Amino acid sequence: MKPRIEDAVSGWSAAFRAGRIEECKALAQQLLKELPDAGKAWQLLGMSCFAQGDLAGALVNLRHAASLVRDDSSIWDNLGILLQKTGDHDAARAAFASAVALAPAAAGIWSNAAGNELDAGHFTESLRFAEKAVALAPEYAAVWVQLGNALVELRRMREAEHALRQALRIQPGNSGALLSLSCALAAQKRLSEARDAATAALQVAPASSRIHVSLGSIHNSLGDLRRATMHYRRAREIDPSNLASWSSELYCLAHDAELEPEAVFLAHKAFGEHAEARFRVQQAPHANGRDPERRLRVGVLSGDFRDHPVARFLEPVWRELDPFKVQLIAYDTHPVADAMAQRLRTLTEAWVDVSRLSDESLAARIRSDDIDILIDHSGHTARHRLGVFARKPAPVQVIWVGYPGTSGLGAMDYRLVDPVMAPPGRLDHLFTEHLAYLPSMLVFGRPELLPEVTPSPLAQNGTITYGSFSRMNKLSEPVIALWVDILRRVDRSCLIIGAVTDDAIASTLKTRFVAAGIAPERVTFLPRMDLAGYLDAHGRIDLLLDTFPWTSATTAHFGLWMGVPTLTLAGESLPARLGAAAMAAVGLNEFVAGSAAEYVEIATQWATRPDALQNIRLSLRSRLEDQREQLPAQVARVLELRLRQMWQRWCAGQPACVLN
Repeated sequence: MKPRIEDAVSGWSAAFRAGRIEECKALAQQLLKELPDAGKAWQLLGMSCFAQGDLAGALVNLRHAASLVRDDSSIWDNLGILLQKTGDHDAARAAFASAVALAPAAAGIWSNAAGNELDAGHFTESLRFAEKAVALAPEYAAVWVQLGNALVELRRMREAEHALRQALRIQPGNSGALLSLSCALAAQKRLSEARDAATAALQVAPASSRIHVSLGSIHNSLGDLRRATMHYRRAREIDPSNLASWSSELYCLAHDAELEPEAVFLAHKAFGEHAEARFRVQQAPHANGRDPERRLRVGVLSGDFRDHPVARFLEPVWRELDPFKVQLIAYDTHPVADAMAQRLRTLTEAWVDVSRLSDESLAARIRSDDIDILIDHSGHTARHRLGVFARKPAPVQVIWVGYPGTSGLGAMDYRLVDPVMAPPGRLDHLFTEHLAYLPSMLVFGRPELLPEVTPSPLAQNGTITYGSFSRMNKLSEPVIALWVDILRRVDRSCLIIGAVTDDAIASTLKTRFVAAGIAPERVTFLPRMDLAGYLDAHGRIDLLLDTFPWTSATTAHFGLWMGVPTLTLAGESLPARLGAAAMAAVGLNEFVAGSAAEYVEIATQWATRPDALQNIRLSLRSRLEDQREQLPAQVARVLELRLRQMWQRWCAGQPACVLN
């Protein structure tokens, strides 16, 4: 019977390579009729089911194959691949171990095992397996790709680049290698090269949503929002179930100076309706005890519980929360063991790594943990889990620090704001949530590295220096146009633009200023720096110029600690009022403009007031030190009150409402 099986395998393989999956399945079923106890027949049927997306059927068939034939490494290898696909990485590891025990010289099995460890988050083990695969088959492109992927995750980018270029030497059109190379280059801030690598990958695999997402991210970092939006939208068209690509598109729309806030809101609402469509009828009643006065179990969910702006805004308030009133349970979607993460851990009752859980599994975990109120700290940013909130795993759901806008979800009950960012009754129509007011939405922690505040350049040399440390995707044409107008009106003034990610971006920006008649020596570009270098750079700047419609939060607060105020243009959306709230919190309302014309006028006026600017510069830090003694506790008390009000309304069966 062996020749019959060999013929069937040969025919099946030919049909599979040609994409004739129905024919594959028919061949496997015919072989089973003839040889019902042949493990190879069950293997072929299992892989046919796998190719059709029937993971459950594939798993049943491959497990049966393995029970019939214990010494076929290919069956164990296939079973490992399938188990990895279902997310059962432990079982996949055992299957791959059986496979390599039978075929220790099979580089492909070692490579597949490396991929499983990568997906499981065991990057060092993935690297070990990939190195074994490379040693066995150094002219096999796939093993170099696995090696490169493991090195990317271990942040060894130069080595990753070398491995991925080896893969491309062997197979120049390997789209996976090109995409991973793009990621390695982007991580090294070589964005133009990263864009070129991802573009080459797209030429090979134009229907890959992952490549479109990667290109969207790169163009976003390069400041090209239109191209970024185009790629994110195409990724969504290819894979409608991918909420992350849709969120990235919304993130870009929120930066678009030509879009009205209402249009941005409607786009978010459409996302929410799509995300929730499958779950509204499935939402089971919550079993939480309806005691309105008991200690609240509050879940906090984010991928930014680390050295990140979100954590800087959370830590001061978390430190002041009363543990007898609020029990914090953190769900971390991207664990990083840095100093900030360690400090935050000490402020919670429990800390759960949920990075490997699906939305469905995470929602079930939150329900089983009896979370009363679930707070989102990601919104439409990286590693968000809005798909979890769409499933409504907690009785009350809230969005706060992490994204300055609406989630778009009907299942999100409240949005925490403050009266400056969302003047009562003025922005309510831009949220699917009900607004709940705090004294301040953002309380920024004192930076751990604070250089001395130096005298202002204007006071020293009589020439004002403006500056910006905003992300490149905020530097739109309307923003640059206002900055050009300011430089034209203020003789000998200079502009420093920081956080420039690569030389190509600096060259493009310089060309834009020169084309507008600004001498090149008046505009200086600084690369991204570590925190110490970034803070030191404020010593060269008199006044920070804000962007719009997404204004400054983190950069404005860092500037204040260094004695440098931010001139901001307040608009009619939450992102457009971040800078205004930062200035108002320290009594600097004179740096808040209500129109483009006023923005330019204020910038020019300060060039003639060196003494006033110097006084502000030298007094700001002491103001902030005084504020940090009181504000975090004030916000914490009101936050506890708002959470209690939300909970009491749920206990009484009352709907969410505005809380102020």
